[in-house]
Amino acid sequence: MPESPPIGFLASGIVRVASTLVGIVLLGFSFDRILGLPIWIGRPWQLWGLVPLTLGLVLEAAGTHAFWKHGGGAPNPVAHPSRLVTEGPYAWSRHPLYLARHLILLGAALLLASPSTLALTVLLFIVVETIMIPREEGRLAARFAEPYADYRTRVSKWVTVRRRDRE
Repeated sequence: MPESPPIGFLASGIVRVASTLVGIVLLGFSFDRILGLPIWIGRPWQLWGLVPLTLGLVLEAAGTHAFWKHGGGAPNPVAHPSRLVTEGPYAWSRHPLYLARHLILLGAALLLASPSTLALTVLLFIVVETIMIPREEGRLAARFAEPYADYRTRVSKWVTVRRRDRE
């Protein structure tokens, strides 16, 4: 097991992620009010937002734990994992933390019935898909070479679905 960085790096990464997500939700909610956008779903349907929100929070915690336990790192730019993490949610998604954050934002958009938060979530997804992931995967390929190439062939970018006849 690799040695984990100081706990402060973990705490800093968690605070940074939480602050960013709260900021996006508040920005979206503010746009709704400034633009006078109507609530786009009714009360009972808004509660369905708890499903992606809860899944996102659980996935964020599991992904962060896997970074810490198996990679000796944290979701913090100054504390990258020292080894390629393929355990936990990384066994079925190459980017479970991005997936978690999008689920959290989707859940918040539904709970608040916020069309602007939903639009910001879609915009963020496009930025992550077209800019952030290609950069990150390039860095991982350079750092971990063959193990990362093998990992990419086994695990899809977002969600890997394995059929029983392949196991």
